Amino acid sequence: MRNFIIGFLFILTGFCSYSQEVNFGISLGTSLSNQTLQSENSPYTAGVTWNTIGGLPYRVDSYVGYNGGLMLELFFDLSSTDVDEKIKKSKIGIKSGINYSSQGVTVEDVNMTRFENNLIYLQIPILLDYKIKKFNFFFGPQIHLLQDFTTVETRSSILSSNATSQSPDFKFAKKYFNENDPNFVFGLGYEIYDGLSVQVKSLRSLKNITKLEGEVWKNKSFELTLNYVLNSLL
Repeated sequence: MRNFIIGFLFILTGFCSYSQEVNFGISLGTSLSNQTLQSENSPYTAGVTWNTIGGLPYRVDSYVGYNGGLMLELFFDLSSTDVDEKIKKSKIGIKSGINYSSQGVTVEDVNMTRFENNLIYLQIPILLDYKIKKFNFFFGPQIHLLQDFTTVETRSSILSSNATSQSPDFKFAKKYFNENDPNFVFGLGYEIYDGLSVQVKSLRSLKNITKLEGEVWKNKSFELTLNYVLNSLL
């Protein structure tokens, strides 16, 4: 991971030397995340209400987390002396940075035992960003590097009607998750005040995040953040 980050910073340094505008800032916000869980050859169909692990149905609910970190924006001015005023206010660039994100899912098995899973990721976005006046639109890949995993188990005193016929014994643990989770990201933002903006974005896993054979798990989340460009203080 260290070599990846060093290489990534080296590439960004090269882009900085060619950009007309470089913005450094901080971001802080919240996230609403979920996961799709699907066992191969399962008699159940994964959906909004029921997903499967080991062929057994699990109910999934959204997880509210947080995200925050440092952002870097590199813009290339599209204006010239012979274009109209609207084009002069347009910029295209690269949005990147390093963020920490808490995301996960709440899972309930047929015995009404709930597992609140929290995955802490280090996020490194490499997004194409288009800005016109106070609005900006962005999309592209984002690398997620798993830093930590915790789960809180809550057992119900009331067993479900299926408890006698199905007895899930699976336990969630960090060892079952892949360290890398590449995502596709798209979103939009609006500048509220000079240097202060709000952004909303959608994130989706591009590959399986679990090491368990016969299982396909993927992250999906929405993030809402406030961003402040520190250049505004200079």
